[in-house]
Formats: sequence, C-alpha cells, structure tokens
Amino acid sequence: MIRMIRGYLEKQRSRRRHRFSGAGFSLLEIMIVLALIGMIGAGIAVVVNNSFQKAKVKIAKERIKEISQGVTTFMIDSNSSCPKSLDDLVAQKYVSRASAKDPWGKEFVMRCPGQNDTDGADITSSGPDKADGTADDIKSWEQQ
Repeated sequence: MIRMIRGYLEKQRSRRRHRFSGAGFSLLEIMIVLALIGMIGAGIAVVVNNSFQKAKVKIAKERIKEISQGVTTFMIDSNSSCPKSLDDLVAQKYVSRASAKDPWGKEFVMRCPGQNDTDGADITSSGPDKADGTADDIKSWEQQ
C-alpha cells in the first residue's frame, strides 16, 4: 500500500514538473515583444512630431493675419501712415506681445508699405528652419 501511495505521489510530482516547465517566457520572446513595442512607439512619435510642426505653421499664419489686421487698423486710425515697426503695433495695443513672435521664437519681419502688398505691409516668418530666404518661409502675400 505504501508503494502504491509513493508511486501515486511520484506521478503527481512528475506531472507538476512537466506542466510548469514550459510556463515562462524565453529571453528571445521578451526581446521580440520589446522590439515591437519600440517600433510602434517610434512610429507614434513621428506622427505626433509631424502634427506639432503643422500646428506651428498654422499658428504662424494666423499670427501673420493678426498682424496684417493690426497694420490695417493702425493705418486707418493714423490717416494712412505705416507703423515703423512691430513695436509700434504692440505699444499701441493693435497686436499682443506674444503675437509679435513666430512659434519658433523669432520676431516677424514687417515692411510697411510692402513691396507685394502696397496698401498694407509685407510680413514674413523664417519658418521652422529659422533661416530667412528658404523654401519654408511663411509670407503674408502668399496666404491670400
């Protein structure tokens, strides 16, 4: 009887060992899952970064419109004389201080009267690369 019990217990132990021996993950499986998570995260980061860049360009265009409207209002109030600089518009509260800078931290360049907009002002931003005269520059006369 004792032999039967020992035999039974030995079979139970053997089954448990067999059942739990393949329950964990191998290092290779964990590395593959981590690599996939990293690739998905990198893809999401690229999409989010592109969205932020597009949003900054849109903000710059809106601020250029705001400055153009400020110039127009200034000219109406001062009998068609142009503001000398953006500081004049900010000082007389036609434009807010925050709107005088583009989303990349540089001040907009304003020329009044403009060469392209002779009735108003030409306003430009150097764009994301912060260099004047490049393809990504944002210009008031190209938005209309």
